[in-house]
Amino acid sequence: MYEAGLLGRDQQLTVLRELLDRLPGAGGAIAFQGGPGVGKSALLRAAAERARTLGWQTLEVAGRHDDAPFSGLCALLRPLLGAADALLAEPTGGILRSMLRIGSGAPPETPKVALAAFNLITTSAAERPVVLIVDDAQWLDVPTRDVLAFLARRASDNPIVVLAAIRGGRIRSRTDVLDVPVLDEPSARRLLARHAATLSPAVRERIRREALGNPLALVELPAAWRPTGPSGSWTHLPVSAALTTAFAGGLGELPAQARDALLVAAVDHVGDLAEILAAASVLAEGAVAVHYLDSAAAASLIRVDRTTLRFLHPVVRSAVLEAETPARRQAANAAMAQVLAEHPDRRTWHRAQSVNGPDDDLADELADAHTSLLRRHGVVAAIWALERSAQLTTDSATRGHRLLRAAEHAYGLGRTSMAHSLIDEAERQELSDADRAKAWWVRDISEADPEPGPARTQARDIPELSSGEPDLALDLLLSRAFRAHRTGTDPALRADVVAAAERLTDTSDPRHIAALALAEPVRYGRTVAERLPSHKTVWYRPDADGLRLCGLAAHAIGDPVRAVDLLGRAEAILREQGRLGLLSETLLTEAADLLLLGDWRRAAHLTEEARRILAETRQPAMAAALTGLDAVAAALRGEAERARELADAVAAWHRTDLVPTLRLARGVARLGEGRYTEAYEELRPLLDQPYDGLRWQGFAAVMPFAVAADRGSSRHEAARILEVIEEAARVTPAPLLHVQLPYARAVLADDSAAEELHMVALGLDLTRWPLVKARTEQSYGQWLRRHRQAARSRTMLLSARTAFELIGASDWEGRSVVQAADHPLPSVTELLSAQEALVARLAAEGLSNREIAERVHLSHRTVAAHLYRAFPKLGITSRSELAPLLNLPEPAVIDH
Repeated sequence: MYEAGLLGRDQQLTVLRELLDRLPGAGGAIAFQGGPGVGKSALLRAAAERARTLGWQTLEVAGRHDDAPFSGLCALLRPLLGAADALLAEPTGGILRSMLRIGSGAPPETPKVALAAFNLITTSAAERPVVLIVDDAQWLDVPTRDVLAFLARRASDNPIVVLAAIRGGRIRSRTDVLDVPVLDEPSARRLLARHAATLSPAVRERIRREALGNPLALVELPAAWRPTGPSGSWTHLPVSAALTTAFAGGLGELPAQARDALLVAAVDHVGDLAEILAAASVLAEGAVAVHYLDSAAAASLIRVDRTTLRFLHPVVRSAVLEAETPARRQAANAAMAQVLAEHPDRRTWHRAQSVNGPDDDLADELADAHTSLLRRHGVVAAIWALERSAQLTTDSATRGHRLLRAAEHAYGLGRTSMAHSLIDEAERQELSDADRAKAWWVRDISEADPEPGPARTQARDIPELSSGEPDLALDLLLSRAFRAHRTGTDPALRADVVAAAERLTDTSDPRHIAALALAEPVRYGRTVAERLPSHKTVWYRPDADGLRLCGLAAHAIGDPVRAVDLLGRAEAILREQGRLGLLSETLLTEAADLLLLGDWRRAAHLTEEARRILAETRQPAMAAALTGLDAVAAALRGEAERARELADAVAAWHRTDLVPTLRLARGVARLGEGRYTEAYEELRPLLDQPYDGLRWQGFAAVMPFAVAADRGSSRHEAARILEVIEEAARVTPAPLLHVQLPYARAVLADDSAAEELHMVALGLDLTRWPLVKARTEQSYGQWLRRHRQAARSRTMLLSARTAFELIGASDWEGRSVVQAADHPLPSVTELLSAQEALVARLAAEGLSNREIAERVHLSHRTVAAHLYRAFPKLGITSRSELAPLLNLPEPAVIDH
C-alpha cells in the first residue's frame, strides 16, 4: 500500500472497505474527488489490493490525454473482450467488436456500447464480482466517461463496484462523491518525518508550509531537495518530475507568451495582473495580453481575476521556476524591475535577483529597503531582502550583521528554525563583539527551553560588552530577565539583572521596564507601575514592541487591567504586521489576564486564535504555555478531570517556568472537587515563600488558597502565610493582589470580624473584576445565611449566581451555583409571609394591584403595602423581576 496516500485516510478506507465487503450481495459506485497528489490513486490501489484479497475480479484503467472514442473503455475491458464472443450473443458481441475496430469506420452509438459493456460485465460478475478501478477519470475520452456513468448508475443492483478518481467535479452521474482533502497537520508531520528525517528543521518546516498538507508534495519535495545553489528562504524548492507531472503537467504545452507571464508571476510573489502582463511584455519583447493566460487557467495552473493572478498551489510556482534556466529567471526579474518604477523597494528587490556575484551598492540599497518592504509587504519580504542583501555583501562582518537582523524578524514571525539557521550562518562570519552578543540574544529569546547553567553572557557584563550600543545593551538585559523569569526564582540571577538595569541610563525604554518587572515583580512593582504609559497615552502609541513589552510588564507585576489594555493595542498592530510569533505570545498573555478578570468569552477567542497560529508556526514553548492556560481555564470552569489531563500533558515537558501555572490549575481543580487538603497543598508553594519571590500565579492563588485553608482545616498555617502576603502588599501596588487579599482576610477571619471584612472587600472598585466580586458576594452571602439573615443572604447569592452564569465559572464546590442543591438559596417561603407570598405570586402573573385586591379580598392599598415590604426581602426593585424569581406552588386560600 502507498503510505503517502493512506496516512490520515481512515474515513475513506472505511467507506471502501464497507463497499467492497457488500459484494457479491450488492454493489455500488464511489468517485474520489480531490486535487493533484492528495492520494486518490493510493486509495484506488488499496481498493484493488483488497479486492484481489477477497477474490474479486479487478479491471483497471488510468485516464490519458487521448480523445479517441472508447479508447479508455477498450483498455478497461480488455481482459474480458477476448471472451466476449463466448459470453455474449449477437448483437451485443458485435457492438463490442465494432468498438475495437474504431478507425476503420464510424464509431458505434454510445448508448448501445454502454448496454453491451454492462451485459459483458454483469455476465462475468455472475461468476465472480467485478471491481472497476478508474484513475484520472477526467482525462478519459467523453464516450468512455458516459459509459462509466451508465455502469455506475446500475452497479448497486449487481455484483459490481465502480471506483473512480477525478480532479474537480466532472463526473456526470449520480455516483457518490467522496472528497479526499489534504492531510491534517499531525498526519502531514508524520509523513514528513518519515521522508525528511535527514533534512534540517528549517528545511522541513519550509517544505511542510509549501506542501500545504499535500501527500505527494510531502514525499517528493524532500526527495528533490538539494543544498546546492544560492541559499535563501526566498529561493524556490526543487521539484521532482512526479510533482511537475501532477501539478504542472500542461506547462510544456503552453504558448510562449503564457510561459513568459507565468515565469514573471513566479518571481514576483505579489500577483498584480497588470504588473505581470507589463513585465511579461518586456520579457517577450512584444505585447502579452490577458487572453494568453486562458490556456494556463484551463490547465489548472493559475487562477486569474480582474486584478490578480494566483498559482493554485505553491508547487506550481516552483515547477514553473524549475522548468526555466537561471538566465531566464534573472531576465524575468530584470523585466519586473523595469516596470516597477513607482515601487522602488520592490524594484530594488528584483534588481538584486537579476545579478550575479557581489554588489555592495545594491546590497546597501536592498538592506535600506527592507524597512519599507516590512511595512508594505510583511515580515517575510523583509527577511528575504536582508538575506539577499547579505549574499551580495563582500564584507564578512556586514554580512553577518544583516543575517542577524533577518533572524530577529524570523523570530518575530514565529519561525524559530529559520531564525536559528540564520544565526548559524551569521556566526560563521567575522562578527563584531556587539553582533556576537546579539547572536546570543536572538538565539536565547527564541529557544523553547533555555539550557540550564550559566548563560554565555552574564547580566553584569552587559554594559561593558555593549559599550556604545545602548539598544543592544537593553536587548541583552531583557534576554537575561526572560531567562531569570523562565528558569526559576534564583535570587542571584535576579540580582544580576537588577544591577545591570541600574547601570543603564534609559530607564523609560519598554525593555528596561519589562526587565525589572520580569526579574523583580514585587520589589520593583511600584517603580514599573509608575513608568508604564497611562491609559490616555496607550491609544496613541504606534510601537507594537513597546506596547507588548509594557503589557508584559503590567502582567508580570499583577496588573491585568492595564496589561489587557496595553496588550490589546499591541495585538492589533502585530496582527496587521504579520508577526505571528510575537502575536501568539501576546494573545496568550492577554488571555491569561482576561481569565483572572472574568472576561472568559474574550479569553476563549484569543486562545483559539493563538491555537491557529501555533498550528502554522510550530512554537513548542508557546504550545506548552497554551495547554497550561487551557488547564487553568478548565479548572475555573469546574472541569476538574479535563484540567488534570491538560496539566499532566504540560508536566511532561518538564518546563520550570510552567510549574506555577500547573500548580494553580491543579489547586483550583481539586478545590472544585471538594478535595480541600490536596488543593491547599498544591497552592501553598505559590504563596509560602519570601514575599519578593511571589509571581502573578501566587497573586491569583490568594482567593482559592484561602477557601482551601478554611475548609481543609489549615486556617492557622494559612494565617501565617497570609502575613507574608500582607508584607508583599505593602511593597507592591499589584491590583491582582490587592483585590483578592481583602477576600482572604474575610474568609480566614474570626466570625466576629468576618462581616466587616466582607463589607471592606465589597467596598473596593471591582468594576473590572466581576469574578472577584462574585466570589466575594458568594462568601458574604453564605456567611449571612449561616447567621440567619435570609433576605440579605439572598440578595448576595442571587448576584453571585448571575455573575457565575454569565462568566461560566464554578463555585469552587464541585458544581455551578445553580446546581448547588445541598446549599440552595433561601426560598421565598423563608423570606415572605404567606400573605406576601400570595400577593407576590399574583403580581408575577401580571395582575394589577386592584385585580389582586379583588382576588384576595383586600384593599389595593394593602396589596401595595405587601409588595413594598416584599421587594427588599427578595432583593429586587420592580415587579418585572418577580416572574423569574417566583416559581411557587399554588398557595392555599387564606380565610379572612
